[in-house]
This record gives sequence, C-alpha cells and structure tokens, in this order.
Amino acid sequence: MIDTEVKVHDNFSLEFKIGFITNKNGKDINEFRINTWVFVPNSLDINRSTYKKNDFYRDVKTNMRLITPVYSLEEILKAGRGPLPRLQKALDALVIDPADEVKTESFVYQVKMLVCIVKSALRRHVQIIKATTTDEKTLEHVEAYIRDIREINLRYRELWDELSKPDITKQQREYFLFGDDFLGNITEQYTFQVIRLLRTSTLFEAVRPKLHKLIEDEIAHRKKRGFMLLDKDNEKHNSLVITQRNILKKFVESDLFLQIIKKKDGFFAEQFYYSIAAGVAMIFATVISFFATQRFGNFTTDLFIILVFSYMFKDRIKDMMRYYFSSKLGKKYFDTKLKLSIRKQEIGWIKEAFDYIEENKLSEEVRNIRARSPLVEAENQVYDEKIMLYRKWVNLSKEEIEKYKEYRLSGVNDITRINLLNFTQKMDNPHIPLYISNEERGYISIEGNKMYSLYFILHCKSDEDEYYKKYRVMFNRNGISDVTELN
Repeated sequence: MIDTEVKVHDNFSLEFKIGFITNKNGKDINEFRINTWVFVPNSLDINRSTYKKNDFYRDVKTNMRLITPVYSLEEILKAGRGPLPRLQKALDALVIDPADEVKTESFVYQVKMLVCIVKSALRRHVQIIKATTTDEKTLEHVEAYIRDIREINLRYRELWDELSKPDITKQQREYFLFGDDFLGNITEQYTFQVIRLLRTSTLFEAVRPKLHKLIEDEIAHRKKRGFMLLDKDNEKHNSLVITQRNILKKFVESDLFLQIIKKKDGFFAEQFYYSIAAGVAMIFATVISFFATQRFGNFTTDLFIILVFSYMFKDRIKDMMRYYFSSKLGKKYFDTKLKLSIRKQEIGWIKEAFDYIEENKLSEEVRNIRARSPLVEAENQVYDEKIMLYRKWVNLSKEEIEKYKEYRLSGVNDITRINLLNFTQKMDNPHIPLYISNEERGYISIEGNKMYSLYFILHCKSDEDEYYKKYRVMFNRNGISDVTELN
C-alpha cells in the first residue's frame, strides 16, 4: 500500500511524504511505483535548456526512514510489550551490567523509540481533535490528551532514580536526559497546536487553564533539569535553542533513518552500448580508409582528404549513436539507484528518473485528470505547458525489515522535498495595482497578488492498490501560498 501526503515545508519547498507499507499476503518482496507529472506554465521559461536534469536533482532532497510503530497515547501506557515496558526491561538489564555495550545500545535504542512513538501518537491525537465536530467529543479527546501525556512523561521520568546508581556512567544518564528533553519539547509543541485549534471554540475557556497548566508544569520540570528554554527577550539565545532542538531531533530519530548508497543505474549497460557506438564508428572509418587506400594508393592528397572526412564522420556517427542509445536506455533504465540498508543489512532499493515528456506521450487518463479550463486550453494551443515526469520504482523486503530489533515495522517513509526557487526567476512582480470604480474619486486603487499555478499528478501503484492524486500549488516570487488536493 502507498500512503501520500503533500504539504508546504517552507516558503519555497514542497514536501511529499510517501509511505511504502509492506503487505501481509505472503510475498516477501513488495514493489511500488510512483509517477509524478509536473505541469509548468510556459511563462516560467522552464524547459530542457534552462532547467536540466542536474538542476532538478539539485533542488530535490530525499530522506528515507522506517515508519514509526503505531501506538495511541492510551496504548503506550498499557502493560505488555509496549514501549514503556520494553524501556523498563532494557534499563533493568543495564543496571545489572552497565559496562556491557550491547545492553547500553539496547537501552539507548529503547529511549529513542519510546520518544519517537510518543511524538507520532501526539500528532495523531491532535489530528483526531482537529477532525472532531462535536463539543462533547472534542472535550473528551482533549482531556484524554492531557491525562495520557502527563502519565507517560511521569512514568518515563520516574526511571531516573534507577540511573542514579554509581556504576551508571555519565553518558548513559545523558542519553536518558536527551529523551526527557525531547519529551518536553514535543509536549509543548503539540499542546500549543491544540490551543491554536481551539482558540475560536466555545470550549476554549473550559480547557485553556488545563492546557496552560500542562505547559507550565513541563517548563518547571525542564528548568529543574537545566534544559535550554526559550527567552522572549533574547533572540540570540533562542537561535541556540532552535539549533539544539534540531540536533536533538536528529539524534532521537537516528535509529529510524536508513543508510543510502547511491549509484548510477544501468552503468554497465550504458558502457556496453557506448562501446558498440564506438565500434560501429570505427568500422565506418576503417572501411573508408581501406577502400581509399585501394583506390588512391598510399601517401596521396586524395587519400589524405578522404581520411580527414572519414574521421570527421566517424566522430559524428559515434555521438549520434551515443545519443540514440542514451534515449533508449533512458526508457529502460533509471537515472540513479539507491540501496537502502539498516545497519549494513540491505532491505531494498529505490530507482528514480527525471525527464521532460511531450503531451502526446501522456496516457488518456492523465490528460483527463489534468483537465485544463477552456481559457487555459486555448492558451496551451499557442504557449504549451512544459511537462516534467519524475519516476520512482521501490523494491522492499518485508522479511528483512521485520528482522530489525524488536518492533514490528510496517514499511518505509520517503520524505522528498522539492525546492521551487528556480521556478521563480522569470516571474513578474508579486504585487500589481488594481482599480475599482468610485463615484466620488473616480477610482480606488487596491493591491492584487499575481500567482502562478503548478499542477502535480501522482500515479501510485503497489501490489494492493492503484490510484491517482492531483495537487495544485499556488506560488509567486514571495514563495508558496497554498497547496490544494483537487478531486
């Protein structure tokens, strides 16, 4: 199964979060394919000459990570094989033998996984609150949120006493404190999200004191531990806090990120066909040389001229054949192949390719989904849209993924960010004056925003399902203003 989510990452970057979820139908190898067509207005002057393949890959950043195991806040607190009991077990083993590197590694892993699972659970719970339509249910979800996150943080922090034993190293304690600091950060982050969601709600006054108390208690605890906190009057200090939090986030999520080895796809096939091109060109030159020698003899002016021309044509024949083979190989092979590994254990690969395509090469279904308005279609007859195609072919081994540690992992998240700054270079000014009739003054001047539209069509295909999605991105020289999924 393929799960897709598209959102704005920053002013000029789109984020495509694609979840490749391995199925349970008995097949070990799962295949996924995603084709993304990007329809670019002619006025942006994006084409093969101005925006090459290397430019696209320079604007694309991809992170591959394992999908965080799914638990609700309530499930995290349950006894059994949840993240809290696993952490307790790893800590008990560490206390018995703090010098054991394997037990230290297991303890650090359980700290990281617990806080990652809590972060994922908080995000889903906030989404549930956002989607709830009745006040009664919303209040119930908010109260559960406050109760459960308080209890999770308390149970985690109660483990600190066991780390106070003299045999426990300073570094082992610091790993635990990293998790504590991260828990405080995400509790604040998602509680502020809940407050923003409910500010205009009739429930706000009822829940505001409890949410505020939750944040204040977290701040008090973090002060006690000596963690870095924001200061509204110290901009330089706040910059350091942001940097520290980013480093902390990378650390706690490090066990979910995959190692990637990147190489060119079809390298040996390409060299083989290029060798054929060179051989054919050489045969042409050799045959011409042979017949010219037979006809004009050695060391004559005619032979010299013919050999020069044969050499010129030899190079042209080689280059034309290389171009022909390149275009043919581009259809069969991809640009790059990324090998995915967890701690040197390969779990699969991803192939990716980018190119421009002509509209007549689009399938009927994609053309229908694009469905330009009559005016845009009329413009397209004169100034045709440029169409880019970004392909991915993903191959994952369910068996190898499930070998990793203790949690049952469902698949891989591909987080791809596309920077659109290069698309803005030929844009007009973002603000233009507009005029409205006014009886007294003749007209009133207002300011309008000139926006450009990019359309993305995704075709997602896996062993279990196949579907299309369409997105419209509105942006100008000031950045991206909106991303909308269209039916």
